[in-house]
Amino acid sequence: MKQFFRTHSYDMVKMFLYQFAIAIFGFSLAFAVGKANSVPLRNGTSIFAILFYLFLLYTLAWDLGYQDKVSVEYGKKSKNLFRGALISVCANAVNFILAFFIMLASVLPESVISNIGGVCASIAVLIEGMYAGVLANHVGGAALNSYWFMYFLIPIPAILTCWIAYVLGLKDVKFTSFFNRQAYPESDREPTKKK
Repeated sequence: MKQFFRTHSYDMVKMFLYQFAIAIFGFSLAFAVGKANSVPLRNGTSIFAILFYLFLLYTLAWDLGYQDKVSVEYGKKSKNLFRGALISVCANAVNFILAFFIMLASVLPESVISNIGGVCASIAVLIEGMYAGVLANHVGGAALNSYWFMYFLIPIPAILTCWIAYVLGLKDVKFTSFFNRQAYPESDREPTKKK
């Protein structure tokens, strides 16, 4: 396990930085659209921010899988189809810790934990800002961000995306032309013949 963290700590930090950057972007969009009082526009911009975040994770996890492909083929690394998902779970550790304290605060409302849970909810709203627009929707008479279990569900799309992308990279399966880059593109000119 120590070797796993040593090898993939950079990737975990990079995934979290992607989350933080897109969270600020998504939170800014939700704040700007909030002035327009348009629920469809708020949901649309939030979904766009979420999809953009998942695309960034997809490209990162696909590259990790593709890099591991050679190592697996030559027996330098064991084949683990869940490596991408595990890296994402570790990158989302902060989200799960915040969700745990938010859950405790809702279970124990009359304690010191409730204050900690409130702080954790504020931090979660900031670092999960791409979901802010969607979580503002009301279900069952309350906004989705008022339900503690939602904070456990938020990291799941990222984990699933990284798992699928890593497996596809490991198998060298490409869905977009973005991955069809060549180091030296072929020339469209005919080769010159020597006389």
